[in-house]
Order: sequence, then structure tokens, then C-alpha cells
Amino acid sequence: MNRYYQWALFALAAGVGSIVWASASPATALPGALIIGSASVPLAVLAAVAGRLSVRPPWAALIGGATVGVGVAIVSHAAVFAFAYAFFLGFADAGSSLLEALRVDSRLTTVLGSPWTILLLVELVAVAPITEEIGKALGARLARPPDRRHAFMAGVAAGVGFAIVENCLYATGAIWAAYPWEALLTGRTLGSAVHPLASGLVFVAWWQYRNGESRRSYIRDFAIGAGVHALWNGALVALTVAATAFEIGATPVDPTIVSLAYTGALGAIAAGSLWIVTANVAADRDEVPELTALDGRVVAGWTVVAASLLFPVAVLIVAFPGFVAGT
Repeated sequence: MNRYYQWALFALAAGVGSIVWASASPATALPGALIIGSASVPLAVLAAVAGRLSVRPPWAALIGGATVGVGVAIVSHAAVFAFAYAFFLGFADAGSSLLEALRVDSRLTTVLGSPWTILLLVELVAVAPITEEIGKALGARLARPPDRRHAFMAGVAAGVGFAIVENCLYATGAIWAAYPWEALLTGRTLGSAVHPLASGLVFVAWWQYRNGESRRSYIRDFAIGAGVHALWNGALVALTVAATAFEIGATPVDPTIVSLAYTGALGAIAAGSLWIVTANVAADRDEVPELTALDGRVVAGWTVVAASLLFPVAVLIVAFPGFVAGT
């Protein structure tokens, strides 16, 4: 077996073990399980991609993603958050009035009409996919890739470095907020392929543009990479609102289990997509093949996306049986 695949299996086993440890005994799992869980599965993704490409992982890019990428994200988020808060605060009352007119439960109106919810949506779905992908691409440049295959590997490595730091920050923030950090870390682990996939697409698009590809192809691939990131972040926003709906709706369903199941499904799709893209790069094919509207893969993809959009509606129906009637 390829030695990188062996390292991938070892890292994956360490990640699963750390999650089990954290879930069984959160009090004894700090900080060991937090650090191992944050890093091991993303590193397993890195090793698997390296094995498929037969390319040595560029540690400079990984460090760049963890430092330059995270630094750009923090600065940009702080600036945009300040502007967005000042801009959107005035729309909170109007949003609440609209939800009340639709006869939405008043407790849920408080959540959906909150400027904080609007800010979370703007930050994670609109701002983060662009600023974070730019930051990770800057970090990936430290690897100075000589060809397309190494460029994709550099982008993946930068995404892995970024994901490790982000996982640690999210889990630490959950501890500070008295939230079950082990559940949050599990959810982040399930999506370990998202950042590597997005940054791999973005950076290889930049490399191709710098080496003669058309600007149209660059914009397309950047949009696809940022779109993957936006889809994942949008799902996290939906899960946040859904968890609140379950809590105030007094439903017997455990929102944590529902959230992890949904996150796991999206994470599996991201992992499969990353493997397909990696195989295309390894075979020197277009990493994002041109597909027609009636192509089976396109139909299947849109089916999955459309089905996932039913999740927020299902949450409202389960958490608030009288939602439609307004009772």
C-alpha cells in the first residue's frame, strides 16, 4: 500500500479515537482530544490526496494556510463585521415585522429577525468564502508549485492548515461559551474535506491563469471553489437556526444528532468530490469537467442539493407543528 495511504488511515484512526474519547469523557479529553481531533482527520485528507497524486505534501503551503490564511480571514471578518452590523441593524425591526405577518412563532421570530442572525448569514455565506479562499491562496503560494499537480496539492495543503486552526478555534470557543465542544468538534471533523477541496480548486485555477489559461476558466473555477465553501457555511447557519428551533419548540428530538447527521452527509459529498477532482488532476484532465444539463452527474448533484434544502423546512415542521397554521 502507498505509504501516504497508510499515513491517512493512521491519522483517520487517531481522529476517530479522539472523538470517541471526547464523547465518552469530555472532562479528561482536554486538551489532548481537542488538538488531535482538530488536526488528525484534515491531515488524513492531506495524506490521501498526496498518495493519489504521488506528490509530497508541501509543508510551506500548510503553514501558509494556517498563518497567512487565518490572518487574512480574521482581519477581513473584523472589518466586514463592523460594517455589516452598522448597515443591517436598521433592518432588524422590518425583518421581525415580516416574519410576524407570516404568522411565524414569536420565539422563532426573535431568532430569525435578529441582526446577529443576519450578520451570521452574511459573514459565513457571502464574506467568508471569498476572503478565506483568497487568504488560503496567498498561503499556498509559499510552496511555489512548478506544475498543475503540485499547485493543486499546495491548495489542498493550505486548506488543511486553515482547517486545523479553525477547528481548534471553534472548539475552544465552544468551551468558552459552555457549548458541548465535543459535538462541535465532531461536526467540524465530518467536514474535513471542505477546505482542502475549495482551496485546491481556487489555487489550481490561479496557477493555470498565471500560466496562460483564460480568465473565464479562472473565474469559473474560483467561483466553484468559493461556492463549495459557501454551501458548507450556509448549511452551518441552517443548523444553528435549526438547533434553536428545536430548543424553543420543546421537541423530544435531539438537535445534536440531527445536526451531525446532516453535516456528515454534506461532508461525505465533499470528500467524494475531492477524490474525483484529485483523480482528474492526477490524470491531467480538467479538474472541473464540462458537463451538460442532462448529464447524470449533474442531475444527481442537483437532486442532492435540492433535497438538502428541505432540511430547514423539516425542522420547522417538527419543531413547530402549528407553523403553517400560525397557532
